[in-house]
Amino acid sequence: MKTTMSMFYNNANCDIYIGKGAGKKLMEDIQNARKSIKIISPFLSPFLIKELIDLRSKGLEIQLITMDSIEDYKDSSTKNIYQLIRQHREVNEAARLKRNKWKKAARILLSGILFITVFTIVLFLYMNDIRMLAGIIPAIIMLFVFFRLIKKIRTQRIYYYSYSRLFPFKVCISPDKHPGSNMYIHGKVYIIDDSIVYLGSLNFTASGTRYNYETRVRTTHAETVKRISDEFYDLFHNSHIPEVDIHTWGRSLYPEPIN
Repeated sequence: MKTTMSMFYNNANCDIYIGKGAGKKLMEDIQNARKSIKIISPFLSPFLIKELIDLRSKGLEIQLITMDSIEDYKDSSTKNIYQLIRQHREVNEAARLKRNKWKKAARILLSGILFITVFTIVLFLYMNDIRMLAGIIPAIIMLFVFFRLIKKIRTQRIYYYSYSRLFPFKVCISPDKHPGSNMYIHGKVYIIDDSIVYLGSLNFTASGTRYNYETRVRTTHAETVKRISDEFYDLFHNSHIPEVDIHTWGRSLYPEPIN
Protein backbone atom coordinates (compact mmCIF):
# COMPACT_ATOMS: atom_id res chain seq x y z
CA MET A 1 0.00 0.00 0.00
CA LYS A 2 1.35 3.39 -0.97
CA THR A 3 1.64 5.89 1.88
CA THR A 4 2.61 8.83 -0.36
CA MET A 5 0.00 9.22 -3.06
CA SER A 6 1.25 10.41 -6.43
CA MET A 7 1.08 9.46 -10.10
CA PHE A 8 2.55 10.68 -13.37
CA TYR A 9 1.47 9.57 -16.83
CA ASN A 10 2.30 11.09 -20.20
CA ASN A 11 0.95 10.71 -23.75
CA ALA A 12 -2.72 10.42 -22.76
CA ASN A 13 -5.36 11.16 -25.40
CA CYS A 14 -7.96 13.54 -24.01
CA ASP A 15 -10.49 16.31 -24.57
CA ILE A 16 -10.04 19.63 -22.77
CA TYR A 17 -12.70 22.13 -21.75
CA ILE A 18 -12.21 25.48 -20.01
CA GLY A 19 -15.04 27.79 -18.97
CA LYS A 20 -18.49 27.80 -17.37
CA GLY A 21 -20.66 24.72 -17.50
CA ALA A 22 -17.70 22.38 -17.36
CA GLY A 23 -19.85 19.75 -15.69
CA LYS A 24 -22.53 19.48 -18.39
CA LYS A 25 -20.87 16.62 -20.25
CA LEU A 26 -19.76 15.06 -16.95
CA MET A 27 -23.33 14.93 -15.63
CA GLU A 28 -24.54 13.43 -18.93
CA ASP A 29 -21.97 10.64 -18.65
CA ILE A 30 -22.81 10.06 -14.98
CA GLN A 31 -26.55 9.84 -15.71
CA ASN A 32 -25.88 7.44 -18.59
CA ALA A 33 -23.57 5.21 -16.55
CA ARG A 34 -24.40 1.51 -16.72
CA LYS A 35 -22.06 -0.08 -14.19
CA SER A 36 -20.11 2.12 -11.79
CA ILE A 37 -19.20 5.64 -10.70
CA LYS A 38 -16.16 6.60 -8.65
CA ILE A 39 -15.70 10.17 -7.46
CA ILE A 40 -13.05 12.18 -5.64
CA SER A 41 -14.31 15.63 -4.65
CA PRO A 42 -13.51 17.55 -1.46
CA PHE A 43 -16.83 19.43 -1.65
CA LEU A 44 -20.31 18.10 -2.41
CA SER A 45 -23.73 19.59 -3.05
CA PRO A 46 -26.80 17.89 -1.54
CA PHE A 47 -28.69 17.54 -4.83
CA LEU A 48 -25.68 15.81 -6.43
CA ILE A 49 -25.41 13.40 -3.50
CA LYS A 50 -29.11 12.70 -4.16
CA GLU A 51 -28.12 11.91 -7.75
CA LEU A 52 -25.69 9.25 -6.49
CA ILE A 53 -28.31 7.84 -4.12
CA ASP A 54 -30.75 7.51 -7.01
CA LEU A 55 -28.14 5.82 -9.21
CA ARG A 56 -27.31 3.44 -6.37
CA SER A 57 -30.99 2.49 -6.15
CA LYS A 58 -30.79 1.52 -9.84
CA GLY A 59 -28.02 -0.97 -9.09
CA LEU A 60 -24.92 1.01 -9.99
CA GLU A 61 -21.78 0.59 -7.92
CA ILE A 62 -20.88 3.91 -6.28
CA GLN A 63 -17.65 4.85 -4.53
CA LEU A 64 -16.90 8.29 -3.13
CA ILE A 65 -13.90 9.99 -1.53
CA THR A 66 -14.52 13.39 0.04
CA MET A 67 -13.43 15.60 2.93
CA ASP A 68 -15.10 16.27 6.28
CA SER A 69 -16.72 19.46 5.00
CA ILE A 70 -19.64 17.47 3.58
CA GLU A 71 -22.81 19.57 3.37
CA ASP A 72 -26.33 19.03 4.85
CA TYR A 73 -24.81 17.21 7.82
CA LYS A 74 -27.42 17.60 10.59
CA ASP A 75 -30.80 19.00 11.70
CA SER A 76 -33.26 17.05 9.55
CA SER A 77 -34.09 13.40 8.93
CA THR A 78 -34.66 14.29 5.26
CA LYS A 79 -31.00 15.22 4.80
CA ASN A 80 -29.02 13.04 2.42
CA ILE A 81 -26.50 12.12 5.10
CA TYR A 82 -29.24 10.07 6.79
CA GLN A 83 -29.57 8.03 3.62
CA LEU A 84 -25.81 7.58 3.29
CA ILE A 85 -25.43 6.34 6.87
CA ARG A 86 -27.89 3.67 8.01
CA GLN A 87 -28.59 2.71 11.61
CA HIS A 88 -29.10 -0.94 12.58
CA ARG A 89 -30.65 -1.93 15.93
CA GLU A 90 -30.02 -5.29 17.58
CA VAL A 91 -32.00 -6.69 20.52
CA ASN A 92 -30.40 -8.36 23.54
CA GLU A 93 -33.08 -11.00 24.00
CA ALA A 94 -31.94 -12.09 27.48
CA ALA A 95 -31.99 -8.49 28.69
CA ARG A 96 -35.42 -7.95 27.12
CA LEU A 97 -36.87 -10.99 28.92
CA LYS A 98 -35.38 -9.83 32.22
CA ARG A 99 -36.86 -6.36 31.75
CA ASN A 100 -40.29 -7.87 31.01
CA LYS A 101 -40.12 -9.84 34.27
CA TRP A 102 -39.30 -6.65 36.15
CA LYS A 103 -42.24 -4.90 34.47
CA LYS A 104 -44.60 -7.69 35.52
CA ALA A 105 -43.27 -7.58 39.10
CA ALA A 106 -43.71 -3.77 39.13
CA ARG A 107 -47.34 -4.09 38.04
CA ILE A 108 -48.01 -6.64 40.77
CA LEU A 109 -46.34 -4.42 43.36
CA LEU A 110 -48.34 -1.39 42.25
CA SER A 111 -51.58 -3.35 42.51
CA GLY A 112 -50.60 -4.53 45.99
CA ILE A 113 -49.69 -0.97 47.07
CA LEU A 114 -53.04 0.38 45.90
CA PHE A 115 -54.98 -2.46 47.53
CA ILE A 116 -53.22 -2.12 50.91
CA THR A 117 -53.52 1.68 50.88
CA VAL A 118 -57.24 1.66 50.06
CA PHE A 119 -57.96 -1.17 52.52
CA THR A 120 -56.07 0.61 55.31
CA ILE A 121 -57.90 3.92 54.73
CA VAL A 122 -61.31 2.22 54.64
CA LEU A 123 -60.47 0.30 57.81
CA PHE A 124 -59.33 3.50 59.53
CA LEU A 125 -62.51 5.33 58.55
CA TYR A 126 -64.70 2.43 59.59
CA MET A 127 -63.07 1.82 62.98
CA ASN A 128 -62.02 5.42 63.61
CA ASP A 129 -58.80 4.11 65.13
CA ILE A 130 -55.56 5.84 64.15
CA ARG A 131 -53.64 2.65 64.89
CA MET A 132 -55.20 1.16 61.78
CA LEU A 133 -52.98 3.49 59.71
CA ALA A 134 -50.00 1.37 60.70
CA GLY A 135 -51.22 -1.04 58.08
CA ILE A 136 -49.88 1.32 55.42
CA ILE A 137 -46.26 0.57 56.43
CA PRO A 138 -46.04 -2.53 54.18
CA ALA A 139 -47.32 -0.36 51.30
CA ILE A 140 -44.52 2.14 51.95
CA ILE A 141 -41.93 -0.66 51.87
CA MET A 142 -43.47 -2.03 48.69
CA LEU A 143 -43.42 1.48 47.18
CA PHE A 144 -39.68 1.72 47.83
CA VAL A 145 -39.15 -1.64 46.07
CA PHE A 146 -41.43 -0.47 43.23
CA PHE A 147 -39.31 2.62 42.54
CA ARG A 148 -36.13 0.53 42.62
CA LEU A 149 -37.67 -1.74 40.00
CA ILE A 150 -38.73 1.21 37.84
CA LYS A 151 -35.17 2.55 37.92
CA LYS A 152 -33.80 -0.84 36.85
CA ILE A 153 -36.35 -1.06 34.04
CA ARG A 154 -35.41 2.40 32.71
CA THR A 155 -31.66 1.75 32.82
CA GLN A 156 -31.70 -1.81 31.45
CA ARG A 157 -30.00 -1.77 28.04
CA ILE A 158 -32.03 -3.76 25.53
CA TYR A 159 -30.87 -2.30 22.22
CA TYR A 160 -27.42 -2.08 20.67
CA TYR A 161 -26.63 -0.11 17.52
CA SER A 162 -24.32 -0.36 14.55
CA TYR A 163 -23.96 1.67 11.37
CA SER A 164 -23.29 0.99 7.71
CA ARG A 165 -22.84 2.99 4.52
CA LEU A 166 -25.40 3.01 1.73
CA PHE A 167 -22.45 2.65 -0.65
CA PRO A 168 -18.67 2.66 -0.01
CA PHE A 169 -17.47 6.16 0.78
CA LYS A 170 -14.47 7.58 2.57
CA VAL A 171 -14.64 10.91 4.42
CA CYS A 172 -11.09 12.06 5.04
CA ILE A 173 -10.27 14.31 8.01
CA SER A 174 -8.78 17.72 7.29
CA PRO A 175 -5.22 18.31 8.56
CA ASP A 176 -6.43 21.16 10.79
CA LYS A 177 -8.80 18.74 12.57
CA HIS A 178 -6.47 15.78 13.06
CA PRO A 179 -2.85 15.96 14.23
CA GLY A 180 -1.98 12.78 12.31
CA SER A 181 -3.29 14.05 8.98
CA ASN A 182 -0.86 15.77 6.63
CA MET A 183 -2.77 15.61 3.36
CA TYR A 184 -5.87 17.43 2.16
CA ILE A 185 -7.63 15.62 -0.68
CA HIS A 186 -8.14 18.52 -3.08
CA GLY A 187 -8.09 16.68 -6.43
CA LYS A 188 -11.29 16.12 -8.42
CA VAL A 189 -11.56 12.80 -10.26
CA TYR A 190 -14.58 11.12 -11.86
CA ILE A 191 -14.37 7.55 -13.18
CA ILE A 192 -17.45 6.28 -15.04
CA ASP A 193 -17.94 2.60 -15.92
CA ASP A 194 -14.15 2.17 -15.67
CA SER A 195 -13.99 3.54 -19.20
CA ILE A 196 -14.32 7.33 -18.89
CA VAL A 197 -12.27 9.62 -16.64
CA TYR A 198 -12.72 13.31 -15.89
CA LEU A 199 -10.03 15.42 -14.21
CA GLY A 200 -10.03 19.13 -13.52
CA SER A 201 -10.92 21.86 -11.08
CA LEU A 202 -14.68 21.27 -10.79
CA ASN A 203 -16.01 19.96 -7.49
CA PHE A 204 -19.14 17.80 -7.36
CA THR A 205 -21.19 20.89 -6.55
CA ALA A 206 -23.74 23.10 -8.29
CA SER A 207 -21.21 25.94 -8.59
CA GLY A 208 -18.49 23.63 -9.87
CA THR A 209 -20.52 21.77 -12.45
CA ARG A 210 -22.69 24.68 -13.64
CA TYR A 211 -21.59 28.19 -12.82
CA ASN A 212 -17.89 28.55 -12.06
CA TYR A 213 -15.15 29.09 -14.62
CA GLU A 214 -13.53 25.66 -14.41
CA THR A 215 -11.08 23.39 -16.20
CA ARG A 216 -12.04 19.88 -17.24
CA VAL A 217 -10.18 17.07 -19.02
CA ARG A 218 -12.08 14.04 -20.34
CA THR A 219 -10.42 10.86 -21.57
CA THR A 220 -11.44 7.38 -22.63
CA HIS A 221 -7.84 6.33 -23.26
CA ALA A 222 -7.72 2.79 -21.83
CA GLU A 223 -4.24 2.94 -20.27
CA THR A 224 -4.96 6.35 -18.75
CA VAL A 225 -8.26 5.15 -17.28
CA LYS A 226 -6.57 2.08 -15.80
CA ARG A 227 -3.78 4.08 -14.15
CA ILE A 228 -6.20 6.59 -12.66
CA SER A 229 -8.51 3.78 -11.49
CA ASP A 230 -5.54 2.14 -9.75
CA GLU A 231 -4.71 5.45 -8.08
CA PHE A 232 -8.32 5.77 -6.90
CA TYR A 233 -8.14 2.24 -5.44
CA ASP A 234 -4.91 3.01 -3.59
CA LEU A 235 -6.34 6.22 -2.17
CA PHE A 236 -9.62 4.64 -1.13
CA HIS A 237 -7.90 1.78 0.67
CA ASN A 238 -5.01 3.77 2.16
CA SER A 239 -5.22 3.20 5.91
CA HIS A 240 -2.69 5.98 6.63
CA ILE A 241 -5.18 8.72 5.73
CA PRO A 242 -7.30 9.56 8.80
CA GLU A 243 -11.01 9.26 8.07
CA VAL A 244 -14.28 9.83 9.89
CA ASP A 245 -15.33 6.74 11.84
CA ILE A 246 -18.73 5.60 10.59
CA HIS A 247 -19.94 4.53 14.05
CA THR A 248 -18.90 7.79 15.72
CA TRP A 249 -20.59 9.71 12.93
CA GLY A 250 -23.72 7.58 13.15
CA ARG A 251 -24.02 8.14 16.90
CA SER A 252 -23.85 11.90 16.33
CA LEU A 253 -26.70 11.69 13.81
CA TYR A 254 -29.15 9.21 15.28
CA PRO A 255 -30.68 8.80 18.77
CA GLU A 256 -29.80 5.52 20.51
CA PRO A 257 -32.49 4.75 23.12
CA ILE A 258 -31.35 1.86 25.26
CA ASN A 259 -34.82 0.31 25.65
